Parts: sequence; structure tokens; C-alpha cells
Amino acid sequence: MTSRYRVWDGAGWAEVEVPTSGGEAVVVPNVTALVHPVGDRSQILLQRRDKPDEPVYRRLETPGGRWRAGESAADAVAREVAEETGLRVVSEPGSVRFEPTPNRPFVVDRPFAVTVGVEGAYPALIAAFVVEAEGEPVASPGESFEPRFWHVDDVKGLLADDPEAFTAAAYSVLTTYLG
Repeated sequence: MTSRYRVWDGAGWAEVEVPTSGGEAVVVPNVTALVHPVGDRSQILLQRRDKPDEPVYRRLETPGGRWRAGESAADAVAREVAEETGLRVVSEPGSVRFEPTPNRPFVVDRPFAVTVGVEGAYPALIAAFVVEAEGEPVASPGESFEPRFWHVDDVKGLLADDPEAFTAAAYSVLTTYLG
């Protein structure tokens, strides 16, 4: 079920549909990927948002999205990267599976989490994973355009000089990761 909820979109308040459970709005976890080419941590993938009806249209972001029920974190990250850029994730995001008793497995992932929208009415929780991927990035109309690898120093400079060039989520995650 969903209900209408007010959120701050960076420019003003907007009403959006949000998931509900038992009549309460719930936060749906999202994943994002900090993608490096295989063996090269000096570059990181950025893409531009390609959803013209959103206020963050054309802003820079990292690939990611909603974490679907039934997916592991690694599967969600790999799916989002493939859907938005065509790249194939070749490294696991630091997941370790435990099964201390039969039929009660759990997975511990080594991401970091960022919550955006904390000053608005509806926050978003983003689990960020560092991965390596192979292939050439390609745009996904309706999702992303201009995906490409940037030098990390250029991203740091842009974060400092023009934070509005990024979506709020990407700015928060990249600032946390790149320090």
C-alpha cells in the first residue's frame, strides 16, 4: 500500500507516493554502487539522472535504486549497475554469510549507510557498496545518460566547488566515501 507524503526535493516541498505498512509510511532501503574499473581505484563511475519529470534531472549520481525483496545486497547492487550502465560487477561488496543454526542464515555486508532527507518529512536510507566492474558504460534511457568514469580528484573538486551538480544522495555518499 502507499499514501501521499510531503518530501523536500531540494527546491521545494512535493507530495509523492510512499510505501506504507499498517498505516505508517515506511522507509524502503536503497543501494548504490561506488564503481571502480577493475584494479583502478583512481577512477569512479558517475552518470546523469535521466528522468525529466524529477527536479534532479541531469544531476550527477552513482548507479543505484530500490533494494527488492528476496535479493541479497550483492544481487541488488549488480542488478542496478547493469540496468543503469551495462557494466558487469565482478567483485562482491564484502558480504559474509553466517548460518549458526539450521534454517537461520544471515548475511553481514560491509557497506556504509547514509540517510538523506533528514530535514524533510521522509528520509531515504542508502546502503553504499564499493565494487569493481568491467565493460564500457552505456546510457539507459529513462534511467541514466552520460555514464563514464571520472578521475577521483576531479570528483572531489566538483563536490567542493559545485555540490548542486549532484543529487542529494550522490553528494552525501561520495562525500562520505571520498572524504
